[in-house]
Amino acid sequence: MEGTRTHSDMRSELLGKAASDAGFRARLVEDPEAAIKEALSLDLPDAVSVHVHEDAPLTAHLVLPPSSKLTEEDLEAIAAGHETTGDIYSDEPAFHLHPNTGEWHGSEI
Repeated sequence: MEGTRTHSDMRSELLGKAASDAGFRARLVEDPEAAIKEALSLDLPDAVSVHVHEDAPLTAHLVLPPSSKLTEEDLEAIAAGHETTGDIYSDEPAFHLHPNTGEWHGSEI
């Protein structure tokens, strides 16, 4: 679907740009939200935080996916008729291009 980016698409774009542009890589480590906005023309929702870590020859980082168990906040949101935060590791569209405004929005659109 045109105008839809998956988590994998955005991750690949960011990693590619970081590999080819040392200045962008430094900005991505220092201020991920600003670097993502620069690279993807995307304002992340306030509820989303991004942490960037660089691997080193003797240091590796393991990122665990979110627990599949629902939190109290998820249960309250569902009970109120709202969606939960969702699984950012899926290949489902993470952000959608709003047809009227041309702005990127989270998967609630």
